[in-house]
This record gives sequence, structure tokens and C-alpha cells, in this order.
Amino acid sequence: MSALHLADILNSNLESYRQHHTMSYQQLRVCQHLQSCRTGQLGYQAWQCDSCGESQKIGCSCRDRHCPRCQGMATAKWVQKQQEDLLPCRYFHLVFTLPHELNIIAHYNPNALYQCLFKATWQTLSKFAKRKKHGQLGMTSVLHTWGQNLSQHIHLHCLIPAGALNKAHWHEIEKGYLYPVKALSTVFRGKMLAALNECDSSFARINTPTKWCVYSKACLTYSEKLVSYLARYTRKGVMSESRLVSANEQSVSFKYRDYADNNRDKVMTLSCDEFLRRYLQHVLPKGFMRIRHYGFLANACRKRKLGLIKAQASITPFKVVKPKAEQERLIPHWPCQSCKAGILRFIGVMNLDMATNKIARTS
Repeated sequence: MSALHLADILNSNLESYRQHHTMSYQQLRVCQHLQSCRTGQLGYQAWQCDSCGESQKIGCSCRDRHCPRCQGMATAKWVQKQQEDLLPCRYFHLVFTLPHELNIIAHYNPNALYQCLFKATWQTLSKFAKRKKHGQLGMTSVLHTWGQNLSQHIHLHCLIPAGALNKAHWHEIEKGYLYPVKALSTVFRGKMLAALNECDSSFARINTPTKWCVYSKACLTYSEKLVSYLARYTRKGVMSESRLVSANEQSVSFKYRDYADNNRDKVMTLSCDEFLRRYLQHVLPKGFMRIRHYGFLANACRKRKLGLIKAQASITPFKVVKPKAEQERLIPHWPCQSCKAGILRFIGVMNLDMATNKIARTS
């Protein structure tokens, strides 16, 4: 684990940054959460060794979705839950990318831009499914607003089972690709511009290029590793702290992958102000859902339709691998550093206003 944390950079440079930059309420709130995470300001967790009885107290985490230190357990739980929804078929992975000319909208109305992106993407895929008479597709989509160097790169990752429901009948899509990406790009452009114009007519005055990008990755074969692949795109935050190399009062250095140079790993150094500006532009609007499900994977009908699909897909020659996560309970624990034999286990929460170290047992 990296010895350098994002909170260290915020503690050293946020006040200086605020003197020269305007911050939204949501950005300030996220910074406060990250700075207080595991410091004790939010209370303490009590842990005890099941062998020697050694007890420790650890500062509570902020549980903010932007915090790089709070997503480990959330990711593990999400992976365990999503294993139940996997279908025994291949998966398509498509990426719908907005041209950078539209980034300006994200600066003053990000909620509208992101909502339109989700809407236009699903409308595009639904149009092709209807034209090909495939029936209803299913889609899990996740919004990413960043590139490897923290620049603004707004795109939507879409993971789509290679099959569709047509009048309650499940049939698989045998092709190695879902739909032609050039045709998808053309329709996506029209749907996105129409959605923006419907949302706010002033968006129509923004000049956009004629060519838009939809990228299709190689098909994903069904396996127990598939959900881990999904988690990499759905649960990861803007930057893992393991990528931080160094930081001082003037600059921050971090590792990134240069896709334009044969995916080589490099180190980028930015001034502290520029690093914070890039990082904070990816703070999402309050309450915005960056992971969404559509079609037969929509929350309202997922359980019923997946049951129908699995009943029909069971006759296909796919070997369903029982996920190991089903056999493991997601209870956090760490080895005891005192006796080296026992395990530290969570036993309760210690409130800040308690005069003694009495532990408030959790239900």
C-alpha cells in the first residue's frame, strides 16, 4: 500500500488552492470527507485479537464513493452480489465517448450532460436491436469522466450480454461483435445532440465534430473472473493511491499509462494546483447514479427476467462455475501484529464523546 495518501495532498495544499479557484459545495464536502477519513474525527472502530486479546482502535472511514481508501469492501460486496446475475454467455464491452468539445457543459451543468449520455447510449442500442429484430437487450453501464492523466475524458462503459429477450424467448447473438461501431457512432451522435437540445436549447450552439467515437472491445467469455473484470470498470475511483509517487508543496507525481505510446507506464508531474483541479473536476453531482442497468437487467424486472433467461439458457452447453465468493463471508479481518497467530476482528464502535473507552456494541 502506498505510504502517500490523497488526504496528505489535500491537507497541505487545499487552502492555497481555494484562494485561486472556486469550488462547488459538493467538491468541498468530498474534500472534507477525504481529509477526515480514518483520522478519528468520525469516531473509532474497536478491534480485538481472537487469540491473545490484544485490542486496537482504528479511525472510522468516511465511506465517500470518491475516497480511494473506502472502496475495497464495497467492491468485494458488489462482486459477490453481481455473481448471482451473471448469464452463461459471452459479453460485449462497448465504450461510448463524448467529444472533448462537450466538456465545457460538465463545468456548469454536469448532471444534464451525464443524464443525456446515459439516455442517448441506451436509445442508440435499442434502435439497433429493434432494427435487427433482436428483441430487448440488457446493459450495465458505468460513467467514467477521467483519463489516465486525470484529464477530462467523459465516456460510458457498457457491458452487454450476448443475447436478447424476444417475446419472453431468449436467444444468443452469435456474431463476434454486437453492431458495427461506425454505424453506432453516427446514430449515437444524433441521439446525444437531440437529448442535449431537448434538455437545454443553448447546448445546440456548441460546435461539435462530425465524427464521434464508439469503441468495441473483444468479447468477454463467461467465467468466474468476469465479475472481477466488471468490477475494475464499475467500482474503481478516479485514481488508486498506489499510483501516487511523490508530493511536496510545489508538485505531485503519479504513475499513468500512456495509451498513445504502446501502453507504456510513465510518471507525470503536475503542480499541486493543477493536480487538485484535475482531480476535483471528476467529483460527481450529489446523488448521481454512475452505475445503471437497462433492458432485462433493469432493477424493476431483473430478478424475474434473469430467472426466465437462466431457465432457457440451462440447456446450452455452457458450464456454470459456482463463484467462490458465495462460499466466503465478507467479514473484514487482519492478522494480529502482536501475537502473529490470531486475527483482529471488528467488535464495535467507539464514540467520540464517550468519556471512557467503553465500546458501543453494534447489532
